[in-house]
Amino acid sequence: MTVAVFEELRFVWELLAAEFVLLLPFAQQRKNFVFRVVVCWLVMSLLSQGYFLILQMDSLLQNNVFRCLVGGWYVVLTLLTIGVSLWCFRLTFTDALFICISGYAMQHIVYILIHELLALHLWKELTQNLLLYVLVSLGASVVVFGLFWRLFAKKLALCEGRIMPGMAQGVFFQVMMLIGLIFCTFACQTFFWNAPGLELQAVQLGLVVCLMILGLEHGTLNVILARKEQTVIEQILQNSARQYALSKEMVDHINRTCHDLKHNLQVLKTIDAGQRRAYIEEAERNIARYHELVHCDDEVLNTILGEKCLFCSHRDIRLSCAVDGGNLSFVSTPDLYALLGNAIDNAIECVDRFDDPEKRVISLTITTHNAFTCIQTNNYCEDTPEMADGLPVTTKGKPGQRGFGLKSIRYLAEKYGGSMAVDLRDHIFTLQIILPVNQTTTPL
Repeated sequence: MTVAVFEELRFVWELLAAEFVLLLPFAQQRKNFVFRVVVCWLVMSLLSQGYFLILQMDSLLQNNVFRCLVGGWYVVLTLLTIGVSLWCFRLTFTDALFICISGYAMQHIVYILIHELLALHLWKELTQNLLLYVLVSLGASVVVFGLFWRLFAKKLALCEGRIMPGMAQGVFFQVMMLIGLIFCTFACQTFFWNAPGLELQAVQLGLVVCLMILGLEHGTLNVILARKEQTVIEQILQNSARQYALSKEMVDHINRTCHDLKHNLQVLKTIDAGQRRAYIEEAERNIARYHELVHCDDEVLNTILGEKCLFCSHRDIRLSCAVDGGNLSFVSTPDLYALLGNAIDNAIECVDRFDDPEKRVISLTITTHNAFTCIQTNNYCEDTPEMADGLPVTTKGKPGQRGFGLKSIRYLAEKYGGSMAVDLRDHIFTLQIILPVNQTTTPL
């Protein structure tokens, strides 16, 4: 194999490798994946040699026409990788475009650094040793693709097989990005070849273009993930509103039952004795235990805390609640249910894994001081959780994801002008929510 042959093979190999580096973290592989990859690799390798057929037309065509033909051939090879992605993975055409653009930009960075900057400018003897040239190209690809894999992989994994919907607007945006990227990279290459003494400037310009495109794609990915998280959080809040209505109905029913039973027991005391009296006294103790669920004069708080205390009692979890003048009247009922419900549920999920009764304890305090209301939960936590963006990485679902319960808490705290913080010391996990009293909500 000659250096010229390797140059053409390197383009398709690096481009496919760059795209697969991005595809593997999130896209579902199709059946017979390895076979499909091998077939695509062989076909693309053969097609890459089509450059030499075009090269034979050099003497028959005008210089500008020949250059356009060569450039067009590389564009065709690039577009064919979209088909490779669709044939090997289950993804939308829009997502395949996204991967193609990002992969092309990553591959072109390697091309600029190794072929233009190193082989044609700083170390021209490199191409005289094919094996060394191959190793240097391979090393550069591993480093560059590895860096962008670290940048993109976790976010792509959070997309769960779908980056963006296949709407016409998304397709148009990605097509324009691809056209702009190809045009700018070709312009920088032309500048490199036809501006003696300005090769370094051409290299810098090409790198800036590729990095800018990758930055735009990364920003697009962040926006898409933020929208998905917002949708999930809004769904959680809607579910919380419905759940609160059901919980209030349940607690009201228990209140009515207890009220009726209390009067019935008074009558039974006067007409029966013995075992029935023992039963009556036990029923009275149960009623007294239920009334302990009333923590304050706030009906909404009592409904929420009453439901959670009943649930914890059923799970043999001790939930200690202390409401010391906490003012939460400025928080809407659905938001308050979501806020407290998610905070307590987060603690329940943590302690429910332990068998030791001393570890199955949760404390909740709500206090107001200096125009700020503080909501705090404390619970035992065995391990130190991995933190990302100020939140523990969830132990549920896929690795790298953060729990939407804590995200919804932070969202609601910020909605009311407050903040949320978490801390872990001496195996005690603390969740603290600070809300300014009488703070009007701010749209997010």
